Amino acid sequence: MSSLSLLAPAKINLFLIIKGHCSNGYHLIFTMFQKISLWDEIELSASQGEKGDICLECKESTLLSGSGNLAYQAAKLFLEKAGLNLRIKIILKKRIPIGGGLGGGSSDAASVLKGLNELAGFPFNEASLHSLGCSLGADVPFFLLEAPAALGRGIGTELEVVHVPHGWYVLVYPDFSISTRWAYENYVLTGQDQGTIFDAEEVIKAAMWQNDLEQVISARYPEIDRIKEELMALGARAALLSGSGSTVFGSFLSQEAARRAASSLEINNGLQTSLVESL
Repeated sequence: MSSLSLLAPAKINLFLIIKGHCSNGYHLIFTMFQKISLWDEIELSASQGEKGDICLECKESTLLSGSGNLAYQAAKLFLEKAGLNLRIKIILKKRIPIGGGLGGGSSDAASVLKGLNELAGFPFNEASLHSLGCSLGADVPFFLLEAPAALGRGIGTELEVVHVPHGWYVLVYPDFSISTRWAYENYVLTGQDQGTIFDAEEVIKAAMWQNDLEQVISARYPEIDRIKEELMALGARAALLSGSGSTVFGSFLSQEAARRAASSLEINNGLQTSLVESL
C-alpha cells in the first residue's frame, strides 16, 4: 500500500465580478483567487484491488463521509478515467468551514486528484488533470495549480497565474452557511459593461475590492455588513465577503494589527475568527 499526507488549502476571493450567465446554470465571472494558511488535512492511501473500492472517513462529521463528498467523487472519477482497479482510503480532517466561501470541498477534491495521480505514477498530465477538475466543480482547477494566486475567468476555470503581494487576513465566520447555488440564482445582473482588465497589484493597492454577490447576500443576512463595518473600524484596509460566503475577511497591513482585530472581535463581539496569511 502507498500513502500520502496532504494539506488542502482554503482560498479567499480578492474580488468577484459577475459578467453574465450560461445556459447550463453557471455564471460568467472575473475573480482573483488567493490561497491562505488554513488547511484541511488528508491521509490518502491506495492499494491493489479487484475493483475500485473507495472509503472516505471524516471524524468531524459523518455527513461528510461517503459518496456525497467531493473528495470521494474525485477519487471515483480518477479511477474511472485512469482505468485502474485500486482500493482507495481517504481520511479527511476538516479545518475549513463548510459553506463559508473558502473552497474547502474543491480543495479537498483537487488534493485527492493530485495525490492519486502521484500514487498511480502520473498517468495524467497537467492539462488532463485540469479537465478532470473542471468536471467536478468550477473552483477545483484553481486548487490544482501550484501557484498561490490566479485570476479566474469564464466560470472560474480559465486561469491566469498572477503575483499578489503578501497579506494578513482575519477571517470571520458567522453562525450560518450560505448555499452557493442560492446566492447565484438570486443575483440579478445589472447589465453594466464593467471592464475585465485589471492589474492585480493595482487592484489591491487601491483597495478597489468588490464582490457582486454581497448585494443579494447582505439583503438576507445583514450580519455580513455588520461584520465588515467592525473589521474596518478595527483597522482593516478592506473587508469583503469571500466568494458566496458566509465568511467575511478583513485585510490588514501587519500580523500584529490583524491579531488585535481578531482578539477584539472574539472578546467583544463573540465572533469566531481565524488569523491567516496569504500563501
